[in-house]
Amino acid sequence: MDEKFLPSVIVTDRELALMNAIGIVFPTARHLLCRWHISKNVTTNCKKMFEGNEKWQKFLLGWNTVVYSSTEEEYLDHCATLVKEFHTYPNAINYVNHTWLEPYREKFVSAWTDTCMHLGNTSTNR
Repeated sequence: MDEKFLPSVIVTDRELALMNAIGIVFPTARHLLCRWHISKNVTTNCKKMFEGNEKWQKFLLGWNTVVYSSTEEEYLDHCATLVKEFHTYPNAINYVNHTWLEPYREKFVSAWTDTCMHLGNTSTNR
């Protein structure tokens, strides 16, 4: 590929082989993770941990508030709120922290992804 046609941003799911290949083949591209896939994954793994739909919906709202935090400070505040409100669900908190936030937050949380300007869009959320 001609360098002027190389992608500047690539969005994928969390397929590890693909993630490794992107780093090798497109080392200058910013690699982001698809929020839709992450949401599906969190639902599949966490919803069963909640005894009722109301509590699950509150957790999901808190999780989305974390994901759509617009600054790092806001992100830290929202994470602390999520942990405080759902401390009785440690498996769900551990799952989102260890599987998504700690290793990949820069690839899907707005505080970091909104810095990717491309093709006239203001963010990668579109």
